[in-house]
Amino acid sequence: MSTTLNRPTTQGASPHSSPSFGTLARVVLRLHGGALLTWVAVVVLVGAGLVWLRWVGVSVVLPGPLECWVGPGCGPQEAVQESEMTHHIFWLDWVSVLLLALPVAVAAWAGAALTGAEQERGTAALAWTQSVSPRRWIAVKWAVAGGVLIAGASSLVLLFVWARSVPYMDGPPLDDWTDWLTFSASGPVAPALFLLALTLGAYAGLLLRRSLAALAVSAGAMFGVVQGLPLLIPHLWPTERIFGWKVTAAPARAWVLSESALDAQGRPVSMSDCQYGRESLVRQCAEAKGVEGFETLFHPASHAIPLHLAETALILALTAALAFAALRLLRRRTP
Repeated sequence: MSTTLNRPTTQGASPHSSPSFGTLARVVLRLHGGALLTWVAVVVLVGAGLVWLRWVGVSVVLPGPLECWVGPGCGPQEAVQESEMTHHIFWLDWVSVLLLALPVAVAAWAGAALTGAEQERGTAALAWTQSVSPRRWIAVKWAVAGGVLIAGASSLVLLFVWARSVPYMDGPPLDDWTDWLTFSASGPVAPALFLLALTLGAYAGLLLRRSLAALAVSAGAMFGVVQGLPLLIPHLWPTERIFGWKVTAAPARAWVLSESALDAQGRPVSMSDCQYGRESLVRQCAEAKGVEGFETLFHPASHAIPLHLAETALILALTAALAFAALRLLRRRTP
């Protein structure tokens, strides 16, 4: 008599479970270890430079009014103090430029290495066969890279603000918040730009599937964003208006957007042939042209924080839109 033995399915024959987030994060860090070390080196070196600049700025003691040092001289100046102040301002300006140039490099890296190279070589499919869905793999890469970038960029922004907050820069004109480089590097706008650069580059890599093409497109697009955003900043929050016969009516430290003479219908009138001197002469010339008054549109210093938040919200909205488009693209291309 024969007996059929039904062998139970062993536990080892069951499908493999999906790797945890921590496991995938370690894989991402190993894959992009060179980029991670480069970013850490940049943050450490720039951060150390900002600490040094803070020390230089604190050591600057001006013997006279600040206007004598940043404008026409009005008294004896000590060469050592002038040298320290010049170094402090010069290198702070370069750091602000660097903080806005780095997102362009991040976008190029994300397009070429984070997604573009994997799509071009087909190595992304290898990860997707290890019980990892395409969307989960890309999401982990974005999360890990984004966390590292945001941590480093936020540290540099805090150090930049700290390096600028020295006594001799507390008054005008060196505390000018309307300079777009200083404005963008002194708040949440800079970290948000890094996140946008990462998402833009990753989407370009997924869309083009060629590392060099994604590098060029993402870097060019991010450069356009960095250059174009300053044009939008003044329009992201309602301006304040002063109308009257005083030509320079805006308060101190205000961001003046326009000063124009208006007629009774609200149309601008050219004042090029009027001699600006005494207010009575200016008004006499303006009335002869049919001017009803001067309109000044401006942002007071109290609008700095709302403008920062509005620009950051715009950047995050663009980031979310690109992330959504990338997920839709992955859904169409994969089962």
